[in-house]
Amino acid sequence: MPGELIVRTESAQRRRKPGKRSRTGCRTCRVRRIKCDEAPGSCRNCTSTGRACDGYDLHRFPIKRELCLPTLGMGAGGIMTSDEKRGFSYFQYRLVPDLVGFFDSWLWQKLVLQMCHSDPAVCHAVNMVSAIHQDAEERGMRLAGEDLQNPKHRFALEQAARSFAHLQKRRASPDPQLREVVLVCCLLFVMAELLLGEFARAFIHLRSGTQILEESLRLGIPVIPCLSETLRVLNSQSSHVGDFESESGIQGEAENERDIETLEGFGSLKVARQCFQRVMYRVIPFIATAWRLPQTEILANYETLWARRQRLLTSLEHLAKRFELFYQREYATLNAKEQIGADIVRLQLVAKTIVLKTCLLDEYDYRLLTLEYSNLLSGYENFMDRFPCRPTITLDYGLSFGLFAVASKCPDLGIRLRAVDALRKWPHYEGMINSNAGAGIAVEAIKLELHKMQTDDAERVSSIDQDPDVSFWEMIRRTQNGTQWPAVRDVELRVKETRRL
Repeated sequence: MPGELIVRTESAQRRRKPGKRSRTGCRTCRVRRIKCDEAPGSCRNCTSTGRACDGYDLHRFPIKRELCLPTLGMGAGGIMTSDEKRGFSYFQYRLVPDLVGFFDSWLWQKLVLQMCHSDPAVCHAVNMVSAIHQDAEERGMRLAGEDLQNPKHRFALEQAARSFAHLQKRRASPDPQLREVVLVCCLLFVMAELLLGEFARAFIHLRSGTQILEESLRLGIPVIPCLSETLRVLNSQSSHVGDFESESGIQGEAENERDIETLEGFGSLKVARQCFQRVMYRVIPFIATAWRLPQTEILANYETLWARRQRLLTSLEHLAKRFELFYQREYATLNAKEQIGADIVRLQLVAKTIVLKTCLLDEYDYRLLTLEYSNLLSGYENFMDRFPCRPTITLDYGLSFGLFAVASKCPDLGIRLRAVDALRKWPHYEGMINSNAGAGIAVEAIKLELHKMQTDDAERVSSIDQDPDVSFWEMIRRTQNGTQWPAVRDVELRVKETRRL
């Protein structure tokens, strides 16, 4: 009947009309998409129906309208607010592509995403990193520090507290996967602190993860290889920004240098990269040690340092020869992403060889050294031209170290200025290494060279001072051991030598 149809239509419209939902309701009501009465402590909607009220969020994740990311379903335990869904979506579709921009990684493409759906501690830690990265990207990856007036930082802090709370509840759990959950959370907290420029706190989280890994190796407990490798990469890089009183490297996994020297060749890029990483675990801490030592200490320990340097050079040169054979033979058969990875490994081998040869007080031909640095920089510039969509953060060995070496060590100031420009054009993190920090330290070294030359080259000075990172040196001063970073220490030692002259 027409009248009955009208009544049914009006009834359906009334049922479909959404009610006003509170944006400050408890987490459980927001997930259920119902209006919360916002009673203090626990809302009555939850308690009256026998549900556990998950409490109230004090801070929300600001919406970035220009980001068009897919919406996601439920998270760990079925509880994920709209803010956390946006944060997880940002991580999956914006951050993960950056983290695997150089090399594919089961850690980021599978493991962490799976853990987010099964473990709330990882889910909250991922949301913390998403909020901080989004803010860091807006700031050009500068070392801005923590700002609790920033709504993204407040949201990240609340997510961090929730992650810690979930981990604390499970401290005595016999769950065999808990160890891997804790290691993943350690990595995520390291990333968050690095993005904030809080290196001392990042180092604390890294040391915690390293201790868990050492204990696992000692007890014979297996650890997922991708987790172990990522921790080792960060641990080796920490020699440039970390605790210089302790040995860098994970105990119990000492590498046998003869294994590298007896290599006949590589069957795949993955194997080549693993061998490269094993050498870097030793080369990078040695370079950091040499850079922060004054000339008197280098001279006093020269024989020991020289012998160690020669062993590392032998391993590095043998690896470089084997990799070049692989590169020439297999490059055309690699897919586009593998070619990017092969180019990165090749450039890094050249950069580390040059730096290792010149990190002690040896005499060398400045013209030849300038040519080597010039060729290396041209390789970096060509790579950046071919790879315009570059990641803002990765935990792999990348190109920043080599660019910094050119920008701070090349005898030709013009080449050094080009390297500084390349660092500034690509603001990003490679593990512990921030390109803005590298550019800032290199600029101080260049100013020192201009002072030594007693030149009034106004054009060069003005080009150096364009878009300075004002907060950089403030961050260095407030960071524990910041003024003792090898690169910073190297500049300061050269300043002292100049003043003596």
